[in-house]
Amino acid sequence: MKKVIALTLACIMALTLCSCGSTGGSSSGDSGNNVSTKHLTLDITQSDNSTMHQGALKFAELVEEYTDGRYAVDVYTNAALGSGSQLTSTEMTQKGTIDMVLTSTAILSNMDGNFYAFDMPWLVEDLDWVDENLVAGSKLFDLASEKAEGIGFKLLAFAELGYREFTNSKRTIETPADMAGLKVRSPGAIGLAAYTLLGCNATSIDFGELYTAMQQGAVDGEDNPIDGIIVPNRFYEVQHYITIWNFQYCGLPLAMNLDLWNSIDSADQEAIMKAATEGFAYQKQLTRDSYATSVQTMIDYGCEVTELTAEQKAAFKAAVEPMYAEYFAQIDDAILAEFGVSK
Repeated sequence: MKKVIALTLACIMALTLCSCGSTGGSSSGDSGNNVSTKHLTLDITQSDNSTMHQGALKFAELVEEYTDGRYAVDVYTNAALGSGSQLTSTEMTQKGTIDMVLTSTAILSNMDGNFYAFDMPWLVEDLDWVDENLVAGSKLFDLASEKAEGIGFKLLAFAELGYREFTNSKRTIETPADMAGLKVRSPGAIGLAAYTLLGCNATSIDFGELYTAMQQGAVDGEDNPIDGIIVPNRFYEVQHYITIWNFQYCGLPLAMNLDLWNSIDSADQEAIMKAATEGFAYQKQLTRDSYATSVQTMIDYGCEVTELTAEQKAAFKAAVEPMYAEYFAQIDDAILAEFGVSK
């Protein structure tokens, strides 16, 4: 996998790489300008042509600018440092082998149940709420940061993959009753529980096998973000019916190894946080700007795209409410309050 060097020194006369301890990274010195730059590794699961990669590169650019070249970020795509696995990349960051990772709240919830709140179905109603709450300085961000530090991470920002929307090869979906009997792939426990309550035959299938499974009829449907997954992977070729229902919002945490973070001086910590906030605000806008084009791509291919009303989505939320208590029991009251719910 190609390594993308996002930042370089303005004038490189002599470059010497050396180990920087157990928290990762490497340093390079410019003998002519007396500049010492520490290189930080960032592993992301998405590909080179994704908005996540563009956001990571913007973050890297701003880190160099805001730290006056004291830090640089080396971005790796397709989870190259974690052998293609986002979970492995996350665990390696937790241990300090990798410096930073663009992870998922689903992975973090296996380490601390409070992160289940971010994946509960139909709990994040709109992007205005996202822009108010999933940003540095908000109460929810501070609460999430505290929980992340408890498992060895410093939370820097949230990237945006988008809402998980439903696709299937059988029929139009407008009510919970329409889901009955469908064979549906879901990647995690929360999704499996929700689809079971909706009357589906829910199953887990590795993402790499999903297109073939849909093509061959092993599964009838699945859910994923339109712009980030469904269109780039051309799922619409084998899934005629698209339902926009805002099932789960996918905000991906940008996390740094906590020991490494604590080794950075306060001025550079502030600079890195600023770079993360601005870099992934840029990424979110890129994702939102391309959303309409992605939907049109599916329509042009011949897919039927159905966007549910607020009342229709409320009916689906009511159908899965019996599962909430089990997961809410693992989430602090203060975090639930920021989502507007309680145990």
